Amino acid sequence: MATTSCDVAIVGAGLGGCFLALLLGRRGQRVVVIEQGPSVPSAGADFLKPPGQRVLARHGLADLVERHGLRRDTIRYYHDGDPIRECRFPDGGFLIRPYRELVELIYTSCAMEGVEFWFDTSIDDIAIGDGRVEELRLSDGRTLRAGVVIGADGTRSAVRRALDIEQQTMPYERLLMRVATVPLTASVARLNRLYFSSEGWLAYLYPLNRDQARVFVGLPPEDDKEIFQDGIPVLIDTLKKFVTDSSDAFNALQPATWQRIKVSSLRVAAYHKGNAALLGSAAFACHPMTGMGMSYTLHDAEILADVICTAGGDHDLLDRLLYARYEPRRHAHRELIDYGDALAATFRDRAAYLGAFRPDLHVHGDAAAPEEVPALPSI
Repeated sequence: MATTSCDVAIVGAGLGGCFLALLLGRRGQRVVVIEQGPSVPSAGADFLKPPGQRVLARHGLADLVERHGLRRDTIRYYHDGDPIRECRFPDGGFLIRPYRELVELIYTSCAMEGVEFWFDTSIDDIAIGDGRVEELRLSDGRTLRAGVVIGADGTRSAVRRALDIEQQTMPYERLLMRVATVPLTASVARLNRLYFSSEGWLAYLYPLNRDQARVFVGLPPEDDKEIFQDGIPVLIDTLKKFVTDSSDAFNALQPATWQRIKVSSLRVAAYHKGNAALLGSAAFACHPMTGMGMSYTLHDAEILADVICTAGGDHDLLDRLLYARYEPRRHAHRELIDYGDALAATFRDRAAYLGAFRPDLHVHGDAAAPEEVPALPSI
């Protein structure tokens, strides 16, 4: 089959890949996005904290994304049933929007900028010569040549493997996660609540839209096997021991379908090699307790778009700019990953968790924080 050429090839049509494609398309780059699934991915976080919202606002997307989304400004934390802290978000709080809806909005905007999407297409081989990616050989027989290649293809990134970039993955082996979508109840509509127990359990309940709620349950592996084999009543009985102010949600859990989620952190030795760079969870992954993964990825895409357009097809300049402007993002990501590790390691112990909690990272991330960060009151 024929070979296609483009300025930038992006592997992966998740949030980072779609947003980068949009920014590049707006600046006249010919962009092709390759996605192995039949449509944009549906699995991802539902939260967009203030740093990510500011990125979208800089590119005229704030109103589009906020439409039909839910605004929240407080999360209350509990330990063994007792409230221990509230995290309050200034300046309009954070936004809840189902991940797939958010990505689809950006995908639709890409179409208006001439970005091509090749769905149901995976990578068979990546040809590398003289330290750069020369072409992508695809499962449908096509070949794609691009001046720049971006691996936005997740924790098992084919681009990262082809570049032979060392990775370090750390599964959170003591905490398995389950998620269900259930009807919205009054307590969940009123306030986002995150519950921890000294037995190594957690439960997070929050509204997804005006009719539905999302419930995350984290538990030790040995409990997961027992409970999800023996039936949901055992789960509810256990939740009742430490979930105190959301009891009206228990009845909604009985008919729920629970999906298992694998959670791990990911660190890599470099974010680029030659004309190829990594984005999103191909580059880093942190524990979802931080709530900052999507915001960081949007900012990373913004940096990459500026670097690619400034390089203007000059491979030597691209390499220098990636070293100078994109590789330093590893430091911010490392701090966020370490923070997520600390939260996951301490939530069983009330004092240790409160000691590990960092309002600067939790609310502002790596963005410039105000001179005085609002205190998080103890309850």
